[in-house]
Amino acid sequence: MKTPSLFLLMSALYMPYSHAAEADSSPWQSELSLGLQQLSGNADSQTVNGEVNGQYDGEQTRYQASASVLQVEKDGEEDKRKTELETQANRDISARSYVLLNATYVADRYGPYFDDFMLATGLGHQWWQSDTLSLSTEVGPGYRYQRPNLDEIDDDDLIMPYSVREPVIRAQAKGEWQLVDSVRLEGRSIVISGASNTSVEGAVTLASTITEKLSIKITSKHNYMTDVPPGLKNHDSVLTLGLRYQWL
Repeated sequence: MKTPSLFLLMSALYMPYSHAAEADSSPWQSELSLGLQQLSGNADSQTVNGEVNGQYDGEQTRYQASASVLQVEKDGEEDKRKTELETQANRDISARSYVLLNATYVADRYGPYFDDFMLATGLGHQWWQSDTLSLSTEVGPGYRYQRPNLDEIDDDDLIMPYSVREPVIRAQAKGEWQLVDSVRLEGRSIVISGASNTSVEGAVTLASTITEKLSIKITSKHNYMTDVPPGLKNHDSVLTLGLRYQWL
């Protein structure tokens, strides 16, 4: 019988920052999330996830960048290692609309593509913006390059054994809802459609504030691909639990 134990690891998170009055007026925002899950018993497994986000909000321009890492070990052997990088620049063209440039790179050691890069542009619109609720959508053309992970092709591997170079359409919907003062709900859905495949990614995060800068968060992320090898599922999901620290 398995005896699960769950540990959250949080260390070395202090970063120098200015006085609170200055921080409130700063256009910079940044945060760090860390989580560790460890199971022991008949089978041992360990999951480590980390994410860094940064944002600059100017009068007419906004810049965002994020990096995340997920690593899973089972019985002493690595089972999953995934790194995701994303950056985006927005330029306002009206009170609620903006043009954008987005770049995304995913390196997935055990996923369908070892390298997955996309560059996209488009238009975004802020449908709602208040202290408690925000909702925005984006759509536009792009181009993606995907290199298959040919080293990992087994009967149960979600690997498409061909390289992809194609134009795509990218669409995104994003929302945030401050349920109460200490609880925040965040959601994001991205659709990328090309001739080879259409992928849908959705993520929902529930964050509960512990202190002014520290919160605990639970994230459920789901991925769906229209074209997968025979016998494999189109849907994949991951649930992560961690601590979020905002230092700016």
